[in-house]
Amino acid sequence: MRLTTCLLLGLATALVALEPPVVVRETADMPSVAPAFLARFSKESVPECSALWASPTQPGLYWTLSDSGAKPRLSALRADGTFVNTPSGPWRSVELPGATNVDWEAITGDSAGRMIVCDVGNNVSLRKELALYVFNEPKPGVSAVTDFRKVTFAWPDQKSFPDPELSHDCEAAFMVAGRLYLLTKHRRDTLTDLWRVDLPAPGAPDKAVPVKIARLDAKGMVTDAAVSPDGKHLAILTYTFLWVFDLPATGEAFFSGPARAAPLSLPALSWQVEGCSWIDDATLLLGSEQGDLFRLPVSALQEAK
Repeated sequence: MRLTTCLLLGLATALVALEPPVVVRETADMPSVAPAFLARFSKESVPECSALWASPTQPGLYWTLSDSGAKPRLSALRADGTFVNTPSGPWRSVELPGATNVDWEAITGDSAGRMIVCDVGNNVSLRKELALYVFNEPKPGVSAVTDFRKVTFAWPDQKSFPDPELSHDCEAAFMVAGRLYLLTKHRRDTLTDLWRVDLPAPGAPDKAVPVKIARLDAKGMVTDAAVSPDGKHLAILTYTFLWVFDLPATGEAFFSGPARAAPLSLPALSWQVEGCSWIDDATLLLGSEQGDLFRLPVSALQEAK
């Protein structure tokens, strides 16, 4: 029994030690693109736009949140920065009583309306436990969600706290074929690691074990990601660069297919873009922590080799 345990531990250690090769796409001499200003939202209601997720069941509605230290609260915006009107007035927020916003940084979900809030911010790589809150997407007028599942996990390859390489922060999440993926935000290089996080089955312990799938030179710190409404494209946002990858019909080689990209030219006072979603299959919606929403057509990007 001891020998079997040792062999399994050794195998797990070896798997962690095997780093995937870095995918590097050629983007030299690409002209920068300037997203068009679309709207400004209420900073009083949404102090920081740290994520954007387009509702799959309520067209024209985008979920956002504020990060570390804020209340466990979501807000639903329209692309013009306004809130949804209900008989009782503007629908400004939905709270998750009993949840804790250590550092909420990402929102994603599936076409059936399952929503996942990712408490995965880890600026100086000190956190030993991260969390995912899974629940059904709220309908207009709902003020609180109490029926949620909290799933916790840790990065399998992080052995030091803090991590001296500062490579275990995370602000981006997306779903493909019903599976959850996270992209890390590195602070000492321009790489990002792609992790798959399989949510535990109903009734199973509320623990998940991430599996590292790939590594990309993202040309900057990744702040959000989103899959297009038709499921064919993956957008990856950094503060200074934007990617759109064609997703494969099968498999997880998300960075290997045709891609478009461009450096971003943003206003000096609204540069901190941390929200990325889709208005339609050809147009992206970006949000800054300074309170601005921007529109950018995919056609403005250039082909990445």
